Amino acid sequence: MLRLLERAEQQYAHVRDYTAIMITRERINGSLEPKKAILLKFQRPFKIYMKWMDGMSKGREGLYVAGSHDGKFLVSEPNGIRRLFTAVLKPRDPRVLEVSRHPVTDVGIGRVLEIVGENTRRAAKNRVLTLIDRGMGEVAGRKVREIEGVLPNDPSAGYYGLRVIVSFDQEHHLPIRVVVYDWEDRLVEDYAYSELRLNPGFSDADFDPANPAYGFSIWRLQFPG
Repeated sequence: MLRLLERAEQQYAHVRDYTAIMITRERINGSLEPKKAILLKFQRPFKIYMKWMDGMSKGREGLYVAGSHDGKFLVSEPNGIRRLFTAVLKPRDPRVLEVSRHPVTDVGIGRVLEIVGENTRRAAKNRVLTLIDRGMGEVAGRKVREIEGVLPNDPSAGYYGLRVIVSFDQEHHLPIRVVVYDWEDRLVEDYAYSELRLNPGFSDADFDPANPAYGFSIWRLQFPG
């Protein structure tokens, strides 16, 4: 696992931007939600555009650019009266965390590497990490190497969860799927990246709410909190 993580980190250091369809499934407030497909654009140091592709949220757009818009997350809804304005929210606003386990600042392959890397290295140093090589598999039509890490069944130890399964793409060595189980061994997070394209060369317009291809209104509604 450490070798695969190190290789992934080395590869990710050469990634300036990328696009993918992010397939997510999360357990929120005790209930396992349906899968969601979200178009994702990412550029370093941290610019992210998202568009929901299906389900009740189809057409929703989100935009976050570190250091811009007062550090707020911009959200555009496609229907009803909410389409007339752009919601301006803190990344950890309760309205965001009601529909996702993570703020927008946690989205992306880079944060996957940070979270998995920190937990893996600490557990390995403490000699409490059990690894299972699940061999070769397939994620979104891509060949992957799957490694499962099992951590101590002790929430007070401060690890992220009981089990994590990481799928490393065999071509570019990046993690394209992460599945996490909680202390009761229940699935709580499943994030996969399909149609991943590295270094497409995004411009500033790709992360500008004024982009005519996007639906962000010039009228903004600030939410407190």
